[in-house]
Amino acid sequence: MKPSSKLSGILAAASLALVASPLWSAPPLVRGQTAVAARLSGYQETPQTINSPGSGEFLASIHQDGTAIDFELTYRDLSSAVTQSHIHFGRPATSGSIVLFLCTNLTPPAGVPTPQACPAAGTVTGTLTAADVLPVTAQGIDAGATGFDEILQAIRNGAAYANVHTTNHGGGEIRGRLFTHGPH
Repeated sequence: MKPSSKLSGILAAASLALVASPLWSAPPLVRGQTAVAARLSGYQETPQTINSPGSGEFLASIHQDGTAIDFELTYRDLSSAVTQSHIHFGRPATSGSIVLFLCTNLTPPAGVPTPQACPAAGTVTGTLTAADVLPVTAQGIDAGATGFDEILQAIRNGAAYANVHTTNHGGGEIRGRLFTHGPH
């Protein structure tokens, strides 16, 4: 798919980090926003690499005022039913804690708005805010606006990833490191 004209320049730059990435459509980007992108595969999963036919893309834009993230997650060809998808706080080749739910087909987390259901395959879109943050005391991620600022810093510094969990791969079947382009 062709990206929107507003996003094409920013997405092209973000795609440099995602060698040979196709151009996808994404949430519209407004001047001053930061673009976020990831290509998901089983080869990026930890602690075990997964040889999965599944793949996906995560695209997002961080609002200029830092109060929200508009996202689009697309996945396909997974080995079994999708159970949930999240953003985790963790560097490449390490497992990190869940800080933001993208969707779930399991019992929703307590203390945050109920995430949407995950489709079997396809696209999930939404907006994440401070209300969605799951605090991770052991990793120094607070609740609310402070925690949202902390995860934005993690995303901007390459210390966050998105992944999709399935019945066959409860720890995650596909994963992608989040890369940013634009104002920090």
